[in-house]
Amino acid sequence: MNYAFWIISAITLLGAFLAVTLRNLVHCVLSLILFFLGVAAHYFLLRADFLGAVQILIYIGAVAVLILFAIMLTRNVTGTEGPREVFGMKWWSGGVIAAAVAAFVLQAIKADSVTAATSTTQANSSVAEIGKALVADWVVPFEAMAVLLTAALIGAVVIALEEVMRRR
Repeated sequence: MNYAFWIISAITLLGAFLAVTLRNLVHCVLSLILFFLGVAAHYFLLRADFLGAVQILIYIGAVAVLILFAIMLTRNVTGTEGPREVFGMKWWSGGVIAAAVAAFVLQAIKADSVTAATSTTQANSSVAEIGKALVADWVVPFEAMAVLLTAALIGAVVIALEEVMRRR
C-alpha cells in the first residue's frame, strides 16, 4: 500500500506539473485528466470507492471533456504565438504565492482539532449520508459551478464565432 501511494502520488504530481507547463492546450487538458485520475486513485486507495467513482464520472467524464470542448472552439491551441519567458517575474511571484498558500493550509491542518481527532478513527459515511449532504448542504455550490461552466462554454462559442465572422 505504501508503494502504491508513492506511485499514484508521482503520477498525480506529474499530471499537475504538465498541465501547468505545457504550451499546447489540448495536451494541458490531457495532463489535467491524468491528474484527476491520480486523485481518483487516491480515493480508491483510501477505500472511498464512491468518491473515486464520482471523481471519475464528474471531473474526467464531464468537466475535463467540457474544458476540452471549449478549448477546441477557441483559436491558437498549439502554443505557437511567440517566444515564451521561462522564468520571468510571473513564475517567481506565482511560486511565492503558492508557497504562502501551502504554508497557510499546512498550518490550518495542524491547528485543526477535528483532523487530530479523526485521524485515528475510521470514517463512517454511507452513500445515503453523502447524498443527503449533497442535496441539503451543497446544492448552491453545485448550481454555481454548473452556471460557471455554462458561461465558460457560451464564452468559448462567442469567441469562436467572432473569429469566423472576422474571416468573412
